[in-house]
Amino acid sequence: MYLRYEHYKKKINKKKILKDILFIYIIALIFVLLFNSIILQAYRIPSNSMEPQITENTRILVDKFVFGPKYPFTEKKIFDATKNVRRGDLIVFMSHEYIKKRKCFRVISTLLYTLSFSLIELPNFFGQSSSNIFIKRVIGIPGDTIKYKLIDGKVVVLINDIPERKVIDINYSLVEETEKNSLILSSMILQNEYKIKDSEYYVLGDNRVSSCDSRIWGGVNSNQIIGKAMLKYYPFSKFGVLK
Repeated sequence: MYLRYEHYKKKINKKKILKDILFIYIIALIFVLLFNSIILQAYRIPSNSMEPQITENTRILVDKFVFGPKYPFTEKKIFDATKNVRRGDLIVFMSHEYIKKRKCFRVISTLLYTLSFSLIELPNFFGQSSSNIFIKRVIGIPGDTIKYKLIDGKVVVLINDIPERKVIDINYSLVEETEKNSLILSSMILQNEYKIKDSEYYVLGDNRVSSCDSRIWGGVNSNQIIGKAMLKYYPFSKFGVLK
């Protein structure tokens, strides 16, 4: 019995086992990277701008394929489907500041974010805000005109002179902006109108009182769009489809 054990022990090739394990790990890693780059990716929401549906530190899954995926860690799309963006969609996109950063920085940042399952955000290591990726609701699409009006003390968004709720039929909850609680309400925002350009989208946070969005920095270009937010999976108690 002892001789038989020694016989099999000698046959075991430890280097081969290590190579096999390493090979399997690399294949799994490549699969995860491709899956996250092209199909679905997890993101952490760093603010309360999408309350009440999405609270701070909620983790969501984003469909990257629906609006046209990019080749892994590049700026080039495999195909462009951003024309499928509709009013009411929840989109995840790169902020104006982030898109201006060097391409190399964005590639490394995306790689670390993907490999760590959204735990490592490179801008944080440089003392920058973690809000390099935003999530907002699409209110206007190319060709729309956006205006604001006070009705019974509430700030109403007009899309082509029609109130938001009569244009977008998705039933989503808002923290409504009023004459009393608004942080950015002024005669300028009420008098001005915003004409949305081609390949541009006007986005707002559901928490209208506490959201940095198109009211402040204008529209989002199609090349900034990462994908459509589909599902919140953490905290588990709030698991559900996003609308």
